Amino acid sequence: MWDEKARITLIHAWISSAELGLACGPLSATYLATSSLRWPWVFGIAAIINGLLAIASLGMHESRPSKILSEIVDEVARKASFERLSTHSDQRLPTLAEFVQVSLTQPLRLFTKEPVLLASSVMGAFVYGNLYLFTSALTVVYDEGFGLTARQASLVFLALGIGIIPTFLPRIYDYKLANDRRRKGVPMEPEDKLFGFYVAAPVLAIGLWWFAVTVPPLTNLTPWASIVSLLLIGYATVEFDNVLSGYLTDTYMSSAASANAPMSFLRAVLSGVFPLFGEQMFHHLDSNHALYILASLATGFCLVAVWMWFNAKKLRRASPCAEKTALSARSSEQALVTKEAVPDDEGIELLRV
Repeated sequence: MWDEKARITLIHAWISSAELGLACGPLSATYLATSSLRWPWVFGIAAIINGLLAIASLGMHESRPSKILSEIVDEVARKASFERLSTHSDQRLPTLAEFVQVSLTQPLRLFTKEPVLLASSVMGAFVYGNLYLFTSALTVVYDEGFGLTARQASLVFLALGIGIIPTFLPRIYDYKLANDRRRKGVPMEPEDKLFGFYVAAPVLAIGLWWFAVTVPPLTNLTPWASIVSLLLIGYATVEFDNVLSGYLTDTYMSSAASANAPMSFLRAVLSGVFPLFGEQMFHHLDSNHALYILASLATGFCLVAVWMWFNAKKLRRASPCAEKTALSARSSEQALVTKEAVPDDEGIELLRV
């Protein structure tokens, strides 16, 4: 629905809002559960907010360009009594077999056959699921390790949310690069947007190693020494999912939903599974050794980042799906640019485009 420049902001807002919710969720839930309202209002307030969002969604309008074009063409065909007038056949309602192939099996095919998509999905899902692991693990670290109260420990999650603020800096770089490419008439490559990931991979590893060596029982430092590391983890989490989701979207374009589906599926699974064993993991291994495992995995992601630096573009160009969808989307964006310069007189001029 948006061009490559708009996607920089929109995907960042989408990912940032998700982490902000994770940072504020434990805090608000703890304060509600320990107040006179008690724990049922955690769900009560969530139900009220979701109800208001559902009502607000009723006012949404269709925004997919291909769908809008199809509706305009149908209207013109009806007014002109010219039934043979239609858009490309891809815009029609798919058959059941086509739906199964595109919406159900295509994500699996991409996940198993596209190495970059596989690596991006696994890394993005792990880093995001790690925040859910922390919802139970940080209780062990700060309640039991540092002796903080439940309310004091819940405030620690705000550090993850504050880590979102520096993620606006790489977006400035992305915008500058997009403007430079547009002035030169050169299209951006999907790999151009991986800069944030190349920064975030070592930042995540540093943040987790820092966190691992500044918490009990290994050390008895002030809690602030470990809280600062959560800023780095919060920053890296947003950058991982933001950049990798954006990269998959730019690479597979019209198949972006199928390309992002594996990451979304894995995120949902890990987000549900990680909290189930987080507390036990930090109890049985102790906080330091549990964090050593997470930090070691994050260090491995740095090696993946180096691999993607040298191979991502080559693998994308070798992928028939990525090439096809990129060319198709580039043609659609050019058509939309042309449409903006042509008056739309009951859809006739739009049809010329």
